[in-house]
Amino acid sequence: MTAYFGFTPSETLKKNIEIALAHASGGPLYLIRDKVSLSITDEIIDAAMTKLAHELPPSDKKETMEKLSSFIRSTMQTLMKQLLGKDIDEKVLKSLNFLTLSTHDKGGQLKVGCAMPDELIGKLKDMFALAEEGKITDGIRPELIILQKQMADICTKHFITDYCESLDLGFFKRNAMSIASSATTKAIHFAIHKLVPNLSKDELAIFAKHYDSLMYFAD
Repeated sequence: MTAYFGFTPSETLKKNIEIALAHASGGPLYLIRDKVSLSITDEIIDAAMTKLAHELPPSDKKETMEKLSSFIRSTMQTLMKQLLGKDIDEKVLKSLNFLTLSTHDKGGQLKVGCAMPDELIGKLKDMFALAEEGKITDGIRPELIILQKQMADICTKHFITDYCESLDLGFFKRNAMSIASSATTKAIHFAIHKLVPNLSKDELAIFAKHYDSLMYFAD
């Protein structure tokens, strides 16, 4: 079993992923690839940030999370629309093969995510268990910040850098990808540094429960 961080796709995205993996769109493959790519971008941001913001009680921390998730969504949507587009099926197959690395079956349920080191997931789950019990002390929070950043960096590399490697990009598009990836990483790190030290015990329990629900194991 491999540890993953990810989400359960919407029914629409699930159907489009199945069509893409079966190469059964009935038209040029780039059309279904682009549709799936844009939807995954939206839904992973929703899962990792937007839904957490909705779960937090009203506060400046909630507002910060909402603003940053909106910024990251806008940045990533702009990037993807620049990078994606018409291409021959032979070149699109590389992107679709990457999609197989990002989709997993967990007890008959389709998941979209990226592999995580077992040690990292183990440490995070231990931290989250403490947080949900209200036992996280100020002295432990710096370690939680480090672990959250490590998980975020792996996700960013997988869904941006590694995915873009599957696209046939020229110099300028690769440069745009690098800039967007850097901006996204900085925004996520800012959110982690802003939230984790300042969340109340109750808010930290919400934070822990939310992220714990996004970690899973699959073959």
